Amino acid sequence: MTSSDGTPSPRPAVMTALYVNTFVMATGFYLLVPLLAVHLSERLGFGLALVGLLAGLRAAAQQGLQLPAGVLADRWGVRRTIVAGVLVRAAGFGALALATTPVAVGAAGLAIGLGGALFHPASYAAYARLGSARPDVFARREALSNAGFVVGPLLGGLLVTAGFDVVCGVAALLFLAAAPLTWWGLGRAVEPGAATPPVARPTGRPSGAARRDARRGLAALLLLNAGAWAIFTQLQLVVPLRLESALGSSVGVGATYAAAAVLVLTTTVPVTRRLQDRLRLPVVLALGTATMGAGIALLGGGPGLGSLVAGMAVFTLGQMVFQPAMSAVVAAGAPAASVATRFGVNGLALALGGVVGSSLVGALLTGPLAGPGWPWAGFAAAGVLLAVGYARTRLG
Repeated sequence: MTSSDGTPSPRPAVMTALYVNTFVMATGFYLLVPLLAVHLSERLGFGLALVGLLAGLRAAAQQGLQLPAGVLADRWGVRRTIVAGVLVRAAGFGALALATTPVAVGAAGLAIGLGGALFHPASYAAYARLGSARPDVFARREALSNAGFVVGPLLGGLLVTAGFDVVCGVAALLFLAAAPLTWWGLGRAVEPGAATPPVARPTGRPSGAARRDARRGLAALLLLNAGAWAIFTQLQLVVPLRLESALGSSVGVGATYAAAAVLVLTTTVPVTRRLQDRLRLPVVLALGTATMGAGIALLGGGPGLGSLVAGMAVFTLGQMVFQPAMSAVVAAGAPAASVATRFGVNGLALALGGVVGSSLVGALLTGPLAGPGWPWAGFAAAGVLLAVGYARTRLG
C-alpha cells in the first residue's frame, strides 16, 4: 500500500498498536513525574538540593544511555528492547512506591531512567521503519505524547488523594500493559527487513566519498540538533520562571502548559503535512528553530501579558514544526539496520545540548536575563544562526 505521494503507507494495525503504546507510556510517565518533587520534599522531607540531584540522576541515566541502548535495539531487536525498557521502568515505578530513603529513591530513579533509555531510541526506530521516515508519522507520535501530558497529570491529581503509592502502582501498571501491546501488536514488522527501509542508499558515487559525506552530514546534523535542543529545553527552565513571574501562580503555569499541549495535540499533524508538501526538511528545521528562538525572546521581551501569550504561542508553533522534522531527518539518513543507533546518537547530542543550554541560561538568570529586556533577543539571534546552519548544510 502506498500513499498519494508514492511513499509506502504504514501498516494500519501495527501503526495503531504503536500509537496506542506511545499514548499509554506518556500517560504513565506524566501521571507520576509532576507529583514526584512534591512527594519527596513535602512528604519525605528531602531538601530541594537533594530533590534536584535525584531528578538529575534519572535524567542522566535516560539521556546518557540512549546510545548503547540504540545499538542494543539494532542488534537484539527493536521489539525486545522496547519490552525490556517498559518492564524496567515499571519496576522502577513500583520501587518508588516503597522508597523512603535517598538511596532507595535514587535506585528507583536510575531504573526509571534506564527503562526510558532502552525504549526511547527503539520506539523511534519502530516509527521510522513503519512510517518510511515520514514527518507526519512522527507528528502523530508527538501529538499523542502531548495527549499523555494532558491526561496524565489530570489522572495523577485524582489518584494522589488515595496516596502516592497508588499513583506509582497505576503508572507501573500502564507500563506493564505496554509490554504485551508491544510484543503482539508490533510483531516482526518493526525489525530490519520486515518493513520498507526509510530511504534508498545513494548510487552513482564512490563508496568512500559517500561515507565521508554521510559522516560530515551526520556531524553537522548532531551539532545543529544539540544547539536547537539548548533552545527547546528552556521549556523546562526559562519558560516556567517567566510564567510564574508574570502570572504569580503555579496553577496558572500548569494551565498554560496544558493549553500549549492541547494546541500541539490538535495542530501538529496538519501543520506538518502542509509543510512537508511544500518545503524541504532542512528548511522546515530552520523555520522551527528560528520560531522557537523568537518565542523565547518574546516571552522575555516585556512584563505584560501580551508578550507572554505571544511568546508562548510562537514557541509552541516552533516546537510543533521542529520536532517531527528533526526525527524524520535523523531517520532518513540511517541505514535500515542501524536506525535505532542513529536515534541513540541523536539522543546523546540532545542531552549535551540540553545540559549546556540549561547551565548557561541558569547562570545568566542571575545577571542581565533576570528581568525583561533586550538581552532576551539573544535567543532569537541563536535561533536565526541555527536556522542558517540547517538551511545551508547537507543533512542526512
